[in-house]
Amino acid sequence: MGGGVERYLATVEERLRAGGALVHRVDLRGAARPLDPWARQRFTAAAVRAAALLAPLDAVLTGHPGLIPVAAAAATAGRARRGPVIVYGVDGVDGIRAHRLGRTLLNRHRALFPLTTGSYSAGALAGLGAVPLLRPGVASGWRSALLAAGTRAGREGGASRPPTRPTLLTVLPSATGADPAGRADPASRADTAGGAVRAGGAVRAGRADRADGGLATLLAALPTVRRAVGPVRLIAVARGHAPAAARAAVAAAGDVELVEAPDDSRLAGLYAGADLFVLCTETGPSRGGEDHARVLTEAQLAGCPVVGPVRGDARDAYIDGATGVTPGDESPVALAVALTDLLADRVRLARMRRRAAEWARMATEPAEHTRAVFAAVLGTLPAVPAPVPTSIPVPATATALPGGAARPPARRAATQVWPEPAGAGSGRAFWSAVPAARVARGVEVDTDHVEMSRGWSDDIEVDDLRTR
Repeated sequence: MGGGVERYLATVEERLRAGGALVHRVDLRGAARPLDPWARQRFTAAAVRAAALLAPLDAVLTGHPGLIPVAAAAATAGRARRGPVIVYGVDGVDGIRAHRLGRTLLNRHRALFPLTTGSYSAGALAGLGAVPLLRPGVASGWRSALLAAGTRAGREGGASRPPTRPTLLTVLPSATGADPAGRADPASRADTAGGAVRAGGAVRAGRADRADGGLATLLAALPTVRRAVGPVRLIAVARGHAPAAARAAVAAAGDVELVEAPDDSRLAGLYAGADLFVLCTETGPSRGGEDHARVLTEAQLAGCPVVGPVRGDARDAYIDGATGVTPGDESPVALAVALTDLLADRVRLARMRRRAAEWARMATEPAEHTRAVFAAVLGTLPAVPAPVPTSIPVPATATALPGGAARPPARRAATQVWPEPAGAGSGRAFWSAVPAARVARGVEVDTDHVEMSRGWSDDIEVDDLRTR
């Protein structure tokens, strides 16, 4: 699907592999093959065939609620023990409520059950029983880059220099969208074919005509904030191309910087250099939200306190009052009050910056997230290799895909992708672009200290929470 869905699944897949699981992936759409009228049928056939050939499976993990019928067929053909279906935010909950067949399958199929990304969604789906949570994680390499950027910014900020005007950072929905039923708009196809930047910072929205609701709220609140605290800089970031409505709003404001398609290094620097990360995107029905918790977590990893949306799963991504704040409602007046209160108290803001980095680092610790992924997807713990193995252990097996899955048998490649990317002779080329976890089975390497202290002088102390 691209956007936040893809990054969420990629992180889940990385954690499964790090814990020793064998993952077989089947994709509905990809850069090589945009959706066409028969794509869904071919995808369903591929998922069911793979599941039947590689049965029995430990789990079939489905990456979108729109693919529940495919998940039921693959789980049945693969004799899967578990079949979690990931539900993202308000849109995912509304989709299940409106999809009678999907609700019926979740209630009746022995393996299928919803798996949500936050407590808001879990409560909304309480009618389906106890719904487990799997909060978004951050890929190991990107996490290390954010931590290093935040630590560098903290060191530079400690030097004696004249005070600068406060900087606010926000994100814009990308001008891309996809319908899980098989329809895609031209902008979505063009963005996918062009290879959009991986390292998010954007809230994914399915329709460009509603993309600027949160930005309009922030722009309306800015004059009040500037009258209270003086000049304030605002940077708006888009993962790919910003929607036309958002570009027009930024141009009309005249004092807002728009950054489109930043690479990893620049995006990490923007997170770390901002005084506040503001995510005021509206979260009512049909307004998306699957990416909110992830971008809030990324900002805090870089040491940037956050202002989160009023509703939705994003409230799980920060500690209100300690690492971020929540406005009283979604109005510009309430947002202006929250921003003014924080920007006027620089001591409190500095304290929140330290707490945000510390809390986000603990909340995204790779080994803990690996255990959470295994518990939610497989109902087990990650495989822990013996000091001197006498035989090759049989690992747990899982599937991370938007719609179907299977485990390769012994001596078969652990990674297969369908459809294959453009120009690839096999699925192996795809995984050279999206590398697997750089960790042996069940063993997590703490790269934080290495990345944060690389190139530093000896008089800088790195606060290693794991060692403490």
